[in-house]
Amino acid sequence: MLAGVAFDASVWELWPYIAAGASIYIANEETRLNPVALRDWLLANEITLSFIPTPLAEPMLTLEWPDKCKLRAILTGGDRLAQYPPDTLPFALYNHYGPSESTVVAAACQVPTQSSKSLSEIAPSIGRPIANTRVYILDRKLRPVPQGVPGEMYVGGEGLARGYMNRPD
Repeated sequence: MLAGVAFDASVWELWPYIAAGASIYIANEETRLNPVALRDWLLANEITLSFIPTPLAEPMLTLEWPDKCKLRAILTGGDRLAQYPPDTLPFALYNHYGPSESTVVAAACQVPTQSSKSLSEIAPSIGRPIANTRVYILDRKLRPVPQGVPGEMYVGGEGLARGYMNRPD
């Protein structure tokens, strides 16, 4: 577990694993803040799945990883992901987007490696809406914009917290 308990991602790091009966490892503060130490900790504890906040995940993508490590996937989110993982990474990287109001995650995707990304992709995608979630790109008058036209992202669906509709802010 790397997210602080006040960060909504801590919900994501605890409850699915408790419900599945999996082990939860908690890195100490010194390890959590150092990409090399965190990589070594993940490897030593044979962690198979970990959430790592984007600002820490990005430098970890540039580190050398053994070909056969137990880590199957890193889930990242909490900030804009600006780089693609190298082809040599022995695990998958999943990018997530979600404001706190959407109960942690609203959209997600597996991030392609550097050589498999589309030439039209400038930055990694935040993905597609998760189940029971809708995402809209709207203009200032709350009208849908055509594909490729900038707009404001609106999230709706079952996971959205109550009390936001019709608020002036």
